[in-house]
Amino acid sequence: MITEGNPFGPELEVPDVEIGTPLSDQSGSADLLGLIMKFLESTGNVLLIQGPPGTGKTTLALELLRRMEGPRIGSRTVPPNRLYISSRVSPPRLRKHFPWLNEVVDSISGRSAKGNVPEGVNDFRVSQADSILSKVLNMKHSSQRSLIVIDSWEGALRNTTEEGRRMLESAILSEPEESKVSVVLVNEGGQTGDMSHLVDGVVNLSLSQLGGRRVRTLSVNKLRGLRVETSQGLFSLDKGRFTFLSDSEILDATPTRAKMPESIAPSATSFSTGSSDLDKMLKGGIRKGSSLLLDLNNTVSPVEVRLLLRIIIANFVNQGGTSIIVPTSTISSENVAEALGRCVGQKALEERVRIAEFNQTLRPRKWRLLLKGSLEDDALLFGASWKELTSVSSSIVLASDFDKIVQVYGEELFLPGLADIGASIRDSAALSIGLASRPTKLREDFLRIADYHVKMQNINGSLIIYGIKPFTNIHGVSFSFEKGFPALRLTEVV
Repeated sequence: MITEGNPFGPELEVPDVEIGTPLSDQSGSADLLGLIMKFLESTGNVLLIQGPPGTGKTTLALELLRRMEGPRIGSRTVPPNRLYISSRVSPPRLRKHFPWLNEVVDSISGRSAKGNVPEGVNDFRVSQADSILSKVLNMKHSSQRSLIVIDSWEGALRNTTEEGRRMLESAILSEPEESKVSVVLVNEGGQTGDMSHLVDGVVNLSLSQLGGRRVRTLSVNKLRGLRVETSQGLFSLDKGRFTFLSDSEILDATPTRAKMPESIAPSATSFSTGSSDLDKMLKGGIRKGSSLLLDLNNTVSPVEVRLLLRIIIANFVNQGGTSIIVPTSTISSENVAEALGRCVGQKALEERVRIAEFNQTLRPRKWRLLLKGSLEDDALLFGASWKELTSVSSSIVLASDFDKIVQVYGEELFLPGLADIGASIRDSAALSIGLASRPTKLREDFLRIADYHVKMQNINGSLIIYGIKPFTNIHGVSFSFEKGFPALRLTEVV
């Protein structure tokens, strides 16, 4: 709400908006936002947000305003008083950068506007602490549940006296038990005096680089009265919203009887990965007849890798393609078949999928490609399987765990047929995916011919993915099972 409160000038109050996912449904660093909200809902608390310019302090402050809820009276929730006081950002600029602030109401005239600031509203730039002091005291003495954001704190103090500074600090820090007001102070990096010691909570935002890509981190220094299980989390400012990257432990929650995934058809030149988000990251999917190296940091769990591959292969098979899979050492061919079969159906699994297995004691299955551990013999068996599947469909995806292959055939492995298989993949417009977590010779040989190079790793508990070739920003990875099958969602870090 923008008001023209004489004599203090207009102020911006964020309008009521619909709250998204319940905070209690989040976990890990994503729940840091919920924890901060719980801290602010304990009235009288003061939170200091610190960080260099461009780290997302204003966006975080606005997100906290957006999420603030008022008390419930019967079946109705009373809207809280959300007050945003800016000493440096005008309402028009805020609307430009935060389009979700879609409605402005002038409480004096009753006029409202969507997408445009009412006429007569000017920038609110504080030059004296007196105006802020009066606003804070008025809200402190009211009985309404309120959240005040002062952005920025050093801007509010810029032209005030030492006595004015002490009065403002006293107004903010006093009467915590009697007041129904919580306060958020945004510090741009100037002098805050002893505020970090006097306030009840402190969070720091930082911006770092990973190979020329942005990494945004929130760190909790303290939240008085609350236990902080996870003190750091990665976040994004995509679309002007403060969003933590998912870091909950990823489990395979595919139901025993899963529904068929909603497959994404290929284009004339490219295959889909089965995820529109991943297709977008790779600039339109994966070109037909190409190869992709998926580099895995040792912090990536086998479950995360299996889910990603299952989404890609299931989409491929459900579009009429075929697949040969050399799984990791941590999972048997039986488990791969069981999980994939839930997403493609038993008939498609038997007719169009072959899964390598080196345990000769297992009984034959139509989908099982029993290998002997001898490079010469297995090359013939692999070639026969390849020929069989290409007779079913020229669209074939080969997914190979290079660490497993090296484990079976040795570190100095050289596959004489690798070039022939690569040529066959290109000629038939198929796809080859290689997984590697160690710098083996096989990985290096494959990297030289790979058309795509993608990395996955964990930072502060968040799974991220990004492209080396093509170059992409970092994206946070999350998996959902809302529709009865695994789906991949990416959040770009901007």
